[in-house]
Amino acid sequence: MWGRKRREQHSEQPPEETYEEMLAEGRVAFADLMRMADETHEMAGRSFGTLDEMRRETEELLSGDPALPTAAARAQFAEHERLWESLLADMKAYEARRGRWADEKDIENADFDAMSADHEYFRDYVRSRASVLQRMNKLIGELGTLAVSLTVLREQLAPIRERSHAALEAAATEIAWAGLTGQSAYALQARLNAAGDRLRELDAGDGESGLPRSIPDQYRDVEREIAEIRDSVARPAF
Repeated sequence: MWGRKRREQHSEQPPEETYEEMLAEGRVAFADLMRMADETHEMAGRSFGTLDEMRRETEELLSGDPALPTAAARAQFAEHERLWESLLADMKAYEARRGRWADEKDIENADFDAMSADHEYFRDYVRSRASVLQRMNKLIGELGTLAVSLTVLREQLAPIRERSHAALEAAATEIAWAGLTGQSAYALQARLNAAGDRLRELDAGDGESGLPRSIPDQYRDVEREIAEIRDSVARPAF
């Protein structure tokens, strides 16, 4: 009786997996892990491509107008370069490791020892990409915000700068035609020269030295100074 019961209990237990069955399951799991690693690797590459394109667009904006501020862009470009150096090293290492399994038959014929050697690497690679993607997405967002800000600033500067240069030229003409002499003439000319120098400095990108006062406001300061000089010029009566 007891013997029969024990045999019945034993027959109800699932059969133990054979080594070949466990090996087959291990190969499937390893192949799935590598597919996940490949997808993560490609995603990181695409994200960096987007980041790289945004940097080029920002550089084009800055090169198109020297008056635009560059400090924020330089800081983000430096982060872009650090990220690229790190990502490039990781990508080269990944591709070298992945090359060992380039042929699907390599996995189909792999044993546990061969898979175990790289399983931890691919697992850690997938996990580590999360922080890398987060850094890239943050930088993409910052560059996008910067590009919008630079575009808006460029549009703001265009009319102010045009007015300032026109006023500078008009003031020089008015001083010349007014026929002023003595100290008043020298003083007005000196003020106008200083305003012209500051205007050219702003055009060349020196606006950041005047921060936190905004660059448009610095242009307006010059425009206001030129207006005051013109008001001081005694215009001849015609």
